[in-house]
Amino acid sequence: MKLTMPKSHASTPWLMKHSALSYANQWFMTDRKFMKELRKNGSQEIDARVLGTLAAKYMVARGFKTERGDPLSSSQRWGTAAVHLTAAVQSPEQAEVKVDTLAIELGKIAPVKRVPSKLLSAATKFLWFAGEHDVRILDKRAVDALGRFRGARGTLGANYKQYATVWKEQFDAHEKVLEEALFDLPRQLVWTCIPSDVHAEAKAVFKELWFADRIFDKYLWTLGVGVDGGATSFV
Repeated sequence: MKLTMPKSHASTPWLMKHSALSYANQWFMTDRKFMKELRKNGSQEIDARVLGTLAAKYMVARGFKTERGDPLSSSQRWGTAAVHLTAAVQSPEQAEVKVDTLAIELGKIAPVKRVPSKLLSAATKFLWFAGEHDVRILDKRAVDALGRFRGARGTLGANYKQYATVWKEQFDAHEKVLEEALFDLPRQLVWTCIPSDVHAEAKAVFKELWFADRIFDKYLWTLGVGVDGGATSFV
């Protein structure tokens, strides 16, 4: 596929290297902890408290209503969400089926609107952090960026299968520039917030397939911030 670039003042190689460096910081400051604590010690069960913190950090908590005057409503919703996420992780279904099923169940827990919504963004983020790394994280910023690559946003934000397909097409189109950013990343550790005693762990993580996926997510999120893109951080 021909690589088409949404309008941006930054070159694709520069922005991809920025995204790699930015995600390295995000991994150390944010994602590393969630990946370790959401399912502690390899447990099959999801920690509801950590799930709630993850939902707030990744801006999907707003899809769950908290009842005024009921302090237990927040913890109860994450407990219920954890049960559904555990079931999804243990399901033998393909990723797209897991995502759609979980998105529907999450939407029923504490709907903000009278008619429950299908919480695709929350479902993909929860599944990914629970270890389902074949799931593509759906985020509005990525949807907007992919829409501009295609020339039309269409139903990308409401159709996970379509979103994952377009995501993969653009990932493949950016493969060479992404490889270059990954190759250069170990030499950039000195410019990250990652302390020297974690550099060995970081270098090992940089080789994981999911790490390349997340750099590309970061690239899309950066492009999706505005019409001209932007060099943003998220830690």
